[in-house]
Amino acid sequence: MMKRLISSVVSAFVLAALARPAAAYTPVIDAGHGGFDGGAVSSSGVIESGLNLAISLKTAALFRLFGVDPVLIRETDTAVGDGSRSGRTAKAADLRRRVEIVEETEDAFLISIHQNMFGDSRYGGAHIFYKGEEAKPLAEALQRNVREQLDPENTRETKPVANDVYLFRKITCPGILAECGFLSNSRDLAELQDEGHQKKLACLIVSGLLTLESGGM
Repeated sequence: MMKRLISSVVSAFVLAALARPAAAYTPVIDAGHGGFDGGAVSSSGVIESGLNLAISLKTAALFRLFGVDPVLIRETDTAVGDGSRSGRTAKAADLRRRVEIVEETEDAFLISIHQNMFGDSRYGGAHIFYKGEEAKPLAEALQRNVREQLDPENTRETKPVANDVYLFRKITCPGILAECGFLSNSRDLAELQDEGHQKKLACLIVSGLLTLESGGM
């Protein structure tokens, strides 16, 4: 499976990178949570924010490999807002700063990396959400490629990001929210901690955006 994935992704990379228009998107990679806000925590103590950051850094490295300079909202396990604040005030400041970074970026395309959590451990699999019709083809391609390349049993369908997600409600650019798996599912949790699996997710995200830009979707 890994060889097949590498072959298909490399082909997409090459074709998309060659066709990349001059006025292309600037990827803004948001590793969800961070610092005081670890996000979801598995029953074994694995913290979401660390997984989000690991996948985000691998995604950024792949973009750079193909001559694309992404903006990273965070590159370490820290909060983004005013560090002198605490509690709800700190969380609000963090979210506002994330919005500012996206809005300050010309031709931004937001890629927000998160993990899911549910009370029933049977549920698993990556789920891709989107904001704006421009982002919908990428979300659908990612969901399809996850099923074809990584998880044949994944039957999830893409959906618009819910209006109660502050970051996506406030930004004006297109974007996707990638819930990469469930920390409450033992198989997902094992895969999400595996560097090889993290790299596969990064490959699908990067090749997907480059293909979208080149008109290949």
